[in-house]
Amino acid sequence: MKKFLSMTLLLTAMFLTFSACSSDDDDFDYPMDTLYGSWEGISINVNGGWVNITEYPYTKFAFSIKFNSDGTYSGRGYFGNGSGTYTAKGKTIITYVNGKEYLRYEVKSLSNNIAELSMTVDGSGETLEVKAMKK
Repeated sequence: MKKFLSMTLLLTAMFLTFSACSSDDDDFDYPMDTLYGSWEGISINVNGGWVNITEYPYTKFAFSIKFNSDGTYSGRGYFGNGSGTYTAKGKTIITYVNGKEYLRYEVKSLSNNIAELSMTVDGSGETLEVKAMKK
């Protein structure tokens, strides 16, 4: 009886451990809770120097994006207005609109309130370095 109880407790503990882990959390190099929420672009890298896009004349480059915990996102601003889904794996975040890749972000750094990213539009190969602040 003691052996049966021990095995039952062990199996229960294993089940709880495995079910508490999400594959998204395991695959992304940063805590997913850090990514979730609204982010607003604050600067872009132009010719090797950072430019503040919250001030004129660079406000035309302003953008924001909100990552939800259910794998959806919404964005507005310079890169378009709309919503879709996203995946996060390693240091890469890929956004999709109607199932098609839209933007790809390579995370350079991600903290509780500042992200530095290298962004590629729709597989074009052209990248833009951006910084965003969590709101």
